[in-house]
Amino acid sequence: MPADALHLEFLDHAIQIARTTGAKIKTAFHSRSSLHIDLKNDNDADLVTQVDRAVEKEIFTYLRSKYPSHAFVGEEGTSESGVAATGISSNSDTPTWVVDPVDGTTNFVHGFPFVAVSIAVVVHGVPIVGVVFNPIMDEMFTAVRNGGAFLNDVALPTPPVRPLASLASALVASEYGSDRGADVLDAKFAALRDVVGSPARGVRSLGSAALTMCYVARGALDAYWEAGVHAWDVAAAAVVLREAGGSVGNWVAPSKVEHGKHEAYDICARNVVCVRQTQLPEQGPAIMATIRAALRPVEYARD
Repeated sequence: MPADALHLEFLDHAIQIARTTGAKIKTAFHSRSSLHIDLKNDNDADLVTQVDRAVEKEIFTYLRSKYPSHAFVGEEGTSESGVAATGISSNSDTPTWVVDPVDGTTNFVHGFPFVAVSIAVVVHGVPIVGVVFNPIMDEMFTAVRNGGAFLNDVALPTPPVRPLASLASALVASEYGSDRGADVLDAKFAALRDVVGSPARGVRSLGSAALTMCYVARGALDAYWEAGVHAWDVAAAAVVLREAGGSVGNWVAPSKVEHGKHEAYDICARNVVCVRQTQLPEQGPAIMATIRAALRPVEYARD
């Protein structure tokens, strides 16, 4: 089934505004000493800058001018209002634009170049369009349901697709997150110990959920899991990863399948597990099951 023409139109607009705002992020990145930095909820690990706010405003101003009847959910507006991401509904056929204006704000502040604009369109709770743009490294990841996934117009995953029969040959990724409570960190460290000790070949933390998932999609990383992510962190990258032939789901395996081939993924559940495309279709789900077996319960309020 080919990609829907309207979805391709959404994709074009998402790419255009991502490039426009990405140029401003890049300029600010190289002059970050002048940034005004605020803490969310007085948390030194959860930052927001005036660039995050300005970029989100510009993205939504542009998209509302094109689609005034659509719904809009963004990290900064949602975080500052204290309102849950109620625009993301599995029962609504109204397209919802889900935006993280600067995914990797801590990286941005410190000059670590894994920083991205993340823009998704979600219908019935399922992401159908995804754009993740790293303007610092000029990496544009794009995808639309049934239309494939691309990095700077090159199809993903980047060939050749290496064998991945188990975690023993895997480079995996996870994150500590901004929640530094002892119980949460204990659970995350225990999961990391068990997965890496399974054994896995190595572990990386990039500081951007969207880019990490896209690096799984391209095949540079083999698997990724995290608790505490928000819908705006994962929605766009979930489309990229699935269209690149990878697997993405929640910590607990679902009982249903979406669209005939994918397991259901609840982007509002605050967690993610994913594996890149493998040579045999059963290998990805098997590796996801191995990772899930090592995960400890970490509870977060839904978006």
